Amino acid sequence: MAMPERRKHRRLPIKIPLSCSKVGSTAEKARKGLTVNVSPGGLYFQTRAATFKDGSLVRVGLSIPPTTGVLELGGTISSFAKVLRTHRIQDSHTSTVLSSSKYGVALEFCQPPKFSM
Repeated sequence: MAMPERRKHRRLPIKIPLSCSKVGSTAEKARKGLTVNVSPGGLYFQTRAATFKDGSLVRVGLSIPPTTGVLELGGTISSFAKVLRTHRIQDSHTSTVLSSSKYGVALEFCQPPKFSM
């Protein structure tokens, strides 16, 4: 029997490049990643950076590519978000965690994302 969906927002499986930086840190550089899914309430992405900690606040920016007939010039979606959880993604070929591992990061938006061109 399938479990009922408990999420508030429907997630869309969209792969978009993003950058994240810790709020309040001027020394820390922005970390890069790729979204797995996005909703109005948050997103889940994969990254090689192991620096994200549960509960921390980040500024996230998604690079929206130009799309003919929809968004000719592209743009950026940005927001502040809270890190809900992180986990290492194991290599499916060896079932081990390697030094080049990817990490999964779930974010919840603290405010509605803003779009800019």
